[in-house]
Amino acid sequence: MIPFNKQLIFATRPLRYAFDSFTYKLSADTSVLQDLKDRNRGKPMLVVGNGPSLNQTPLDDFAHVPSVGMNKIDMLYPRTTWRPEVVVCLNNLVAKQNQDVFAASNIPTFVAWKARWYMRAESRRKLNFFNTTLSNAFATDALSGFGSSATVTYIALQMAYWMGADPVIIFGVDHSFKYTGPEATYQKREGPDTNHFDPNYFKSGTYWGTPDLDQSEIDYGLARQAFEADGRKVYDATIGGKLGIFEKISVAQAADLCGTR
Repeated sequence: MIPFNKQLIFATRPLRYAFDSFTYKLSADTSVLQDLKDRNRGKPMLVVGNGPSLNQTPLDDFAHVPSVGMNKIDMLYPRTTWRPEVVVCLNNLVAKQNQDVFAASNIPTFVAWKARWYMRAESRRKLNFFNTTLSNAFATDALSGFGSSATVTYIALQMAYWMGADPVIIFGVDHSFKYTGPEATYQKREGPDTNHFDPNYFKSGTYWGTPDLDQSEIDYGLARQAFEADGRKVYDATIGGKLGIFEKISVAQAADLCGTR
C-alpha cells in the first residue's frame, strides 16, 4: 500500500489550473455551493459510488439519509426510492456524455469547472460548478477549490466534509476494475460494463476513463486524515469492496449509525 503521506502533485498543466482558478473566481456562481456549508453538521451522510455492489445494496433502507451521488448515478433511480442530496462529476468525458441528464435533474449537480468546455452552453447554464486545485491536498474550503484526484469519490468526500457530515459511510466504491491496457487513459469499451452497477453505464462502443487505483488510495488516505483531524469518521460499508483505507462496517452497522432500523 502506498503511504498516506505521499502526496502527488498534478502539475502537468499548471497554466490551465491558474486560468481555471481565475475564471472560476471571476464568473462562477458559487451561491449553491456556499449554501451547502455545514448543512448536515454532525449528521450521518452517505457517499455512494457506482460499483456493481450497488446491485446488492439496500439503498431503499437509507432513502432518508443525506447522500452524495456521483457521475451517472441517475441510472439507478428507476430501481430505488433513494436519491442523493447532491451529485458531483469530475471527469470531462462523463460531463459530456451525461450533460442532458445533469441539466434536467432537480437534484443539485456540481460539475468540475475544467469540464465546462465539454458541455453545451445551454447545459452549463443549468448546472453548478466546483473548481479543482493544482494539488491533491484535501480541501476544507470548497469555495477555494477541491483537491484534484484520479477518482470522483475524492471529490464526493470533500463535499461531504464541506457539508459537515459525521460520520460518512461509503457504499458502492468497489475499488476493483476489469480492463486491459494502461491506467488513467481513455479507452473504447466493448461488451457489457461489468465495472459499474449497470451494464450500459458505459455502453459498448463508447469511451471511458480507466482508473488509477494507486493514486486513488493516496487520495483516500488524505481524506481519512482530514476527517480524523477534525474528530470525524469515514466508514466503508461497500459490500465486497476491495478498498482497505477506511474502517470496514456491515450494512447493518451502517443502518445503526444512520438510525434507519
